[in-house]
Amino acid sequence: MEFLLQQSKSEVEAILASAPSDIERISASLKSLFPHATLSGASAAFTSALNISSVDNPGNKEVTDALFVVRDEISAAVAKIMAFERFIALSNPPMEDGNNFGVTVQMMVAKYCKDTRESLEKIADGLPAYFDSRAGAYEKMPSVPSKTSSSSTSTSSSSGGKDGDEEKKSTSSSTEEKASGCTSADRSNHVVAIDVNFYFKLNTALKTILDSYAVVIDNVTKNFDKLAAPKGTSGSNSMSMF
Repeated sequence: MEFLLQQSKSEVEAILASAPSDIERISASLKSLFPHATLSGASAAFTSALNISSVDNPGNKEVTDALFVVRDEISAAVAKIMAFERFIALSNPPMEDGNNFGVTVQMMVAKYCKDTRESLEKIADGLPAYFDSRAGAYEKMPSVPSKTSSSSTSTSSSSGGKDGDEEKKSTSSSTEEKASGCTSADRSNHVVAIDVNFYFKLNTALKTILDSYAVVIDNVTKNFDKLAAPKGTSGSNSMSMF
């Protein structure tokens, strides 16, 4: 178990060392993925880009790209938080009376890590709903063309042929594209509203990842000695919390 503890400690130290670059990357993503100053601005941009002349749903690239980045950042943050939880659990001292202040610190930091991880996992669970919601709304737009097929059959009779009366039959078929109805502003606005809603949610989610991850890093950094050696090495119980 000592080997696992040392391995876990090294992993946590590496995560702490890379934290500044992680936070810088997430901050940069916030600026690049969410360029609209207001939701009204996002709505105007999405309305302009909405394609209502194709049978295929092209999707909203801006929202989709943001969703994929948020999903990756949640996955990365959860993995690192789990490494903190593992390190704290492996560092738990034997149960005994007295000098348990460090153990309390471990419990508090571990709880914050667990709560943060679960909140991020909950955000990840809600991401796939975007595609289902938008696809359903897009399909209901009456201005989107739908392919319809029609066929017709005609029969004609003639007499006086070489073999007497004869019957001639001909069949023709055609396929055409036509709009299923007139343009509905409410339907197209519904699609845009879904895009704007998830744009807002993804923006908030990435800010939540940034803030939560930063606080987790701060807690682990400030209390690293207590987390690693809750009983202390010199009998001192001094610490910095939050």
